[in-house]
Amino acid sequence: MVDTQLQFSSAYHPQTDGQIEVVNRLLGNLLRSLVGEHVKSWDLKLCQAEFAHNHAVNRSTGFSPFQVVYATIPKGPLNLIPLPNRSKVHVGDFVWAILTKDQYPAREYNKLSARKIRSVEVIEKINPNTYRLKLPSHIRTTDVFNVKHLIPYTGDSSDDDDLRANSLRPWENDAVEEAVSRYLEKNRF
Repeated sequence: MVDTQLQFSSAYHPQTDGQIEVVNRLLGNLLRSLVGEHVKSWDLKLCQAEFAHNHAVNRSTGFSPFQVVYATIPKGPLNLIPLPNRSKVHVGDFVWAILTKDQYPAREYNKLSARKIRSVEVIEKINPNTYRLKLPSHIRTTDVFNVKHLIPYTGDSSDDDDLRANSLRPWENDAVEEAVSRYLEKNRF
């Protein structure tokens, strides 16, 4: 068809097939990163490694191996997470406000700076995409936010113990939420 030739290699000499070497190295690195310090548990991580490999998009084809075979994108654990409905923000509601780099005053932005303001009241709807918030006095930035930077605040007591939510407290970290958001934005169907 495309002038390809099938060349057989023995099971114990994969060096004769360059593509197998590449895949073996890739899977070895993937397993190494999954098992971490628990080297003897590598067999428990094989299903995760297989899913990750089959879900990864190939640069040359632009498709994942799963997509090539089944003509669909596999659903992963992150697809099961309910997305917050960011469009339902009303005057009087309380929201999380996410600060972007450009909203920090000059020389105050730091990569480790807190990026969320918790329990902020919406005081005015300027247009369907823009809202004015009642910010705490220690926050020195504009009080106008785009709706994409607002998340409805539920206000239950579990929020106080949630260490993944970075709400302008230096000991908290929102790296997990950011990774999930980036993944969901990238893989919207």
